[in-house]
Amino acid sequence: MLLTPKNVHDLSCEWLAYALDAPVSGFTVVDTHTGTTGRAVLELEYEKPLSLPSRLFMKLPPADDEQRAFVTSSGMGQRETRFYMTLATEVPVRVPRCYFAVSDDVGEDYIMLLEHLEDSGCTFRNTRTRYSENYVRQVLAAFARLHVAYWASPRFDSDLAWVQPPVQHEIALPLVEKALQAYAASMPSVFRDMGELYLNQTDDIHQLWNRGEPTLIHGDVHDGNLFFDAGGPGFLDWALVAKAPAMRDISYFLAGVLAPADQQAWGPDMLNYYREQLLALGAPAPSARALRQQYQWHAAYVWVGSAVTLAMGDAWQPVNYMLASLERLHSAMELLGSVDAIRDAV
Repeated sequence: MLLTPKNVHDLSCEWLAYALDAPVSGFTVVDTHTGTTGRAVLELEYEKPLSLPSRLFMKLPPADDEQRAFVTSSGMGQRETRFYMTLATEVPVRVPRCYFAVSDDVGEDYIMLLEHLEDSGCTFRNTRTRYSENYVRQVLAAFARLHVAYWASPRFDSDLAWVQPPVQHEIALPLVEKALQAYAASMPSVFRDMGELYLNQTDDIHQLWNRGEPTLIHGDVHDGNLFFDAGGPGFLDWALVAKAPAMRDISYFLAGVLAPADQQAWGPDMLNYYREQLLALGAPAPSARALRQQYQWHAAYVWVGSAVTLAMGDAWQPVNYMLASLERLHSAMELLGSVDAIRDAV
């Protein structure tokens, strides 16, 4: 077996031929980017006509040493690689096709060769163009299919034992504190209230977020990790795939995507719609009251991720994008009474 390339400069026709099991005669790296992970687009040439695509999307470790250490310690690269190696072909939702994926034992070195979704006609950041009640329902229906397929699955004790509860990473505390120091004065009071509650009761809050029947969750469903093709919505970036209550995904999506006015107008109906989808697919869905309570709790999980990302500046997501996301999120948390609900529950 050839050594796994550590960066785009280590790529070779020989290694690509091995990975794709095809005669690769040439390649060009046409685009590179590094953030939470490294990304590149490859244009490929083959010695003879094949059914393989002429372009692939590649994921690999980030170039920055500090970010690389974070990805390794959090298991993000190794986890996503394992998803593509073992689950991508069976989950009942649209995901990028994987042509090759491998990781070392600690997740320091990994590489994924994935479908170039633009070449498949997919679109991105669809909340800007497709946003409607119907679009939100399509995403919720896709979530229901995913969640029901692994609802309290015994496989979490066998072949899916590697899928663990979401990581409670120690980096979150200093970054939430940093975000409070930098932005609290310019944010609504819910920003400081949630930040101080999280800093004071971190362990209790994470335990709260794990209450309920576990299933397989995506774990990071913001608009940037969704795509849309002719068949409906699909899901990108599975680095935070985990075993957790389904409302972790649903709250993340609804609290982060719904506009403030629509949160009030559509929110209850969307929760009911998701619950109906679970029941129709045979899952023992929680009561409407329980789902509402979990929505209150898990909306704050989205807040923690957003605050941590904001504290990193433009390294993971553009600051302006995160500020706009937080504006929607704060409105949702105020409407839901999330801070008080969490304070009462813990």
